[in-house]
Amino acid sequence: MNSLSVPTLLLVIAIVSAMCSLITYTVWRINRRMQGLLPWFLGSLASTIGFFAAFPFAQLSGVEKYMTVLNNSLALIGALLMLEGALQFRGHPSASRWRWGLFLIPFLVAAIWFSREDPALRHLVHDAMSAPILLAVAFTMLWRTSGKTLRIYALAALFPALMGCSLLMRGSFALQALGDPALSLDKPRAVTFLLIILCIMGWTFGITVACYFREHLNMLQMAVEDVLTGLPNRRNIDQTLEQTLQRARRHDEPFAVLLMDMNQFKQVNDQFGHHVGDLLLVEIARRLRGFLREADFAGRLGGDEFLIIVHGAEDFERAQRARERLRYAVEGPVALGGSTAITIRAAIGVALWPAQGQDVDELMRAADADMYADKKSAHC
Repeated sequence: MNSLSVPTLLLVIAIVSAMCSLITYTVWRINRRMQGLLPWFLGSLASTIGFFAAFPFAQLSGVEKYMTVLNNSLALIGALLMLEGALQFRGHPSASRWRWGLFLIPFLVAAIWFSREDPALRHLVHDAMSAPILLAVAFTMLWRTSGKTLRIYALAALFPALMGCSLLMRGSFALQALGDPALSLDKPRAVTFLLIILCIMGWTFGITVACYFREHLNMLQMAVEDVLTGLPNRRNIDQTLEQTLQRARRHDEPFAVLLMDMNQFKQVNDQFGHHVGDLLLVEIARRLRGFLREADFAGRLGGDEFLIIVHGAEDFERAQRARERLRYAVEGPVALGGSTAITIRAAIGVALWPAQGQDVDELMRAADADMYADKKSAHC
């Protein structure tokens, strides 16, 4: 270990960090809308610049101190950007001023401590600040995860945790060196550098896998979710209807299927434009979610047509009450920005299993016929 010179280690770390920065940049360019990737790329870039700037001057007397200031400051900025990226990736917005204010810390520390003559003190201050940040990155990636997501994110969390622990180890040696000037920091520093190389590569691999996994989940969600409203789409509705029917047959549990569309929705699009029509559909979806009980289901069939499954409707009277509850929840005035105000009116059809249909097709035909009868009565 003693045969490895500090400039050589810095150069190796710089090259590895540059390669990882390129990978992170590529992942960010491919997934531009994914939160967290830009801070991760900038953090990797900051560390790369710091290592490349430090290695030519690592053993030049009179200059090494200032290169250490630059390297440590950029390393701290990189750690903070890793934390910011982790927070954004896990769904925390980036608008918090106190978080961006943390980036003043490296410059403050650099001005006060990194310029000190004692290398042990510089290592101690840097490691005491960087280690908690890196451990916070690992904690953020693992916070409130479970199942397969936990296993994937744990891979990304492992390497900042390992890097943070290695800095704590080096910091403990630096603390001992403050009390014993004869104690050398060369060996712990070399070990830390080698661990940093491993952790930089591992972190890049971990976040790449996490991003791929997140995108995979998004694609699976889009396959069963309506893009505009966020409600289940037609494919999801068909699957849920079949599953509900099988469960009802197995346990003899009646349920009601409600079909709903908006009266005069075409006129809204023609008069105000499709953008307003989309806003109206989003508002209807929001009201539908408020109507649903825990066991119920609602999805968008397409256009302005929605399907709702209500459990526990054992007779026509309860099915009719469900229709009126739905009408009360959905209908009414809605403001859609500016001076645009629209009153929602819905046509709702009801079909009760098993009285009005034994299978999905029969239930859908019965609910559709009842919906058009309800629409016709509204025009009378």
